[in-house]
Amino acid sequence: MTKTLSERIALFTDKHKNTGKQFLPVFIALKPDIELALQDGWTVYQVWDTLFAEGKITCSYQWFRTLVNRHIADDKKQRINTGIKKTATTDQEGFRFNSATEKEELI
Repeated sequence: MTKTLSERIALFTDKHKNTGKQFLPVFIALKPDIELALQDGWTVYQVWDTLFAEGKITCSYQWFRTLVNRHIADDKKQRINTGIKKTATTDQEGFRFNSATEKEELI
C-alpha cells in the first residue's frame, strides 16, 4: 500500500529536521577568519570554496551564503546604523524641510 503525500512529507521532514543548524557552530567558530578574508577582498564563493576543499565546512554554497548574510552582513548593518544614529543626533544645524507651503512664497 502506498502512502499519501502528507505521510511521505511527514517522514521526509522527520529525517531532515534541523539540517541547517548543524553547520552553524562550525561557521561561528570560523567567523573571525571568514570576516577577515571578506575584508581582504575575497569573494564569498572563494572563501567557501577554500573552506569546503579543506573539509572545514561541509554545507552547500547557498547555505554558506545564507549564514554569511545572517551573521556577518547583519553585524555590519548594525555598526553602520548605530554610527548614523550617533551623528544624526549631534548634528542639529542642518537643512530642515518644511512641507507646509506659504502663499506669500508662491506669488
